[in-house]
Amino acid sequence: MSAQAQAWAKTQTFVKDPTARHVLLVLADYAGPQGFGAHPPLQALADETGLSERTVRAKLDHLEAEGLIRRDRTMLGVLMGQGAPKAIWYDLVLDFAPTPVPGPATAPTVELIP
Repeated sequence: MSAQAQAWAKTQTFVKDPTARHVLLVLADYAGPQGFGAHPPLQALADETGLSERTVRAKLDHLEAEGLIRRDRTMLGVLMGQGAPKAIWYDLVLDFAPTPVPGPATAPTVELIP
């Protein structure tokens, strides 16, 4: 468990889906100090979150699509060489910065001449 990864996960208020946020917080428990190497079995994440494996998978996919986590392809390749992996390795993206959503366009101000 990494205090740094947990602290980072708690600050990710960008994640509005409470279920995805819960999965992120639990996943952070498994990451190292730099956010690397989280590889809990899917069943462990399901047990710790109280969610089904299917829901956990969907939320992990959502977090990955949002750019908060990424699959560690190197470790996955190593594990695949030894047969099917029992867990997928994830890295937290500690330098994540959400893309700002453009606000509504503001009308130009017009100065009225008295």
